[in-house]
Amino acid sequence: MTLDEVAAATGFSRTTVRFVVNGQAERFRIKPQTREQIELFIREHGIVIDRTARSLRLKRSDAVGLVLPDLANPFFAHLTAALEDLCHAAGLVLLTTSSHDDPAGEARAVARLLERGVDGMVIAPCSPVAAIPKASGRRSCAVVIADRAFPGQPYPMVVTDNEAAGRRLTEILLTERGDAVFLAASRWLPSVEERIRGFLAACADHGLDDGEARIFSSDSDDVAAGQRLMTEVMASRGGLPKAFVCSSLLVFEGALEAAGARDGLPPGMLLGTFDHHPLLDFLPNRIVSARQDEKAIAEAIFQCLADQMEGKPPRAERLVIDSRIWRNGDRP
Repeated sequence: MTLDEVAAATGFSRTTVRFVVNGQAERFRIKPQTREQIELFIREHGIVIDRTARSLRLKRSDAVGLVLPDLANPFFAHLTAALEDLCHAAGLVLLTTSSHDDPAGEARAVARLLERGVDGMVIAPCSPVAAIPKASGRRSCAVVIADRAFPGQPYPMVVTDNEAAGRRLTEILLTERGDAVFLAASRWLPSVEERIRGFLAACADHGLDDGEARIFSSDSDDVAAGQRLMTEVMASRGGLPKAFVCSSLLVFEGALEAAGARDGLPPGMLLGTFDHHPLLDFLPNRIVSARQDEKAIAEAIFQCLADQMEGKPPRAERLVIDSRIWRNGDRP
């Protein structure tokens, strides 16, 4: 059925039906009862809206691409869910793919999304240079950089207050235990380097001049890296540290396995990590984590996309979203 036929059958104007079909009922203040009647009619008659002709006419796809390093990462999974909700409410579809932290894979993912005519793209880049070519025969694609703020990007970047969070987190560990080490994966990433700067600043605040020696790093960000790093810590320090902080949950998982391999974790060991998972609340040791606000990050990203998709030029600005320090036992 055409929009005109749906309008005639429901008794509403073609414009009203179009707003509802395109997911813009709230934006144009369509009454909830009206929207419900139109959506019920569409469902009951099994109508599927073919958007191809509209996309060709308007030269837009109502689709947004999302390129992430690892879809299994809890932070990126939560960010994807939050962005998907925002896209759905605006009548857009979110197309998600992974680069697997490979620049060539990232380039392929970007190219394929552009081939599908996405109107906007969100990228958590895995290299300092994320080449975003313009698609031929259509308007430019809106671009927003998420989480990894490599310098020199001509696009808006939405990140967490990594350095401040790292400093606050380490401050707690050093105040309570007087000792801490940092297990860092992929130190070349801006987000990880910022977290390390926060760690070093807290060490300096506590009069520790060996902050750099307390950092153990790996090129890969996975469970195996966490195991290797904790094994290295124990070998170099002659045993387990009183407290440690990890740059990611994957490294944290591996560090826990290595630390507790023999006799389990010492009850007094204080654990620190970035990002959050509900299972942390069930560990017997005290845990301190810097929890990112995925919803606020997604809202900032979406606003930057919306501005560009409405014709505003991209601004090379850095938007920083505050995280909060969480302890197991706190309410999420």
